[in-house]
Amino acid sequence: MKIFKFLFALGLIGSVVYATDKGEEVKQKASETVQAAGEYTKEHKEEIQKALSEKMQKVSDEIADLKKDASTATGHAKDELDKQVKALEKKQAKLKKDYDRLKDSSGKAWNQMKDGMIKAMDSISDSYKKAKQEFEDIKHK
Repeated sequence: MKIFKFLFALGLIGSVVYATDKGEEVKQKASETVQAAGEYTKEHKEEIQKALSEKMQKVSDEIADLKKDASTATGHAKDELDKQVKALEKKQAKLKKDYDRLKDSSGKAWNQMKDGMIKAMDSISDSYKKAKQEFEDIKHK
């Protein structure tokens, strides 16, 4: 009977050691998975921020283009372009502030800010296209 108890105890100890080893293995794999997900998220975030930065540069180029048009325009066309350039520059300044806040945010706030920035950039680009088209229409009259 003592041998049976001894073997039983040895079996329990072996099971505990095996379970502990498996538990450590599971913990290690879970840690690696979390780390990989974090790296993917960081890379994804960096890619999106880079794309947003490039879009912001495009907005700057569009505003510079309108300023160039305004410098050659006269009368009502010049006044209108100057007004539109000022409005775009104001939107651009807010966009830059939002972009700086976006870089420092994370999680749900980051996603919400990203979506807002994309909409704001699309709005600025639409405003640019509208101003450019109005200038072209006036120029050809």
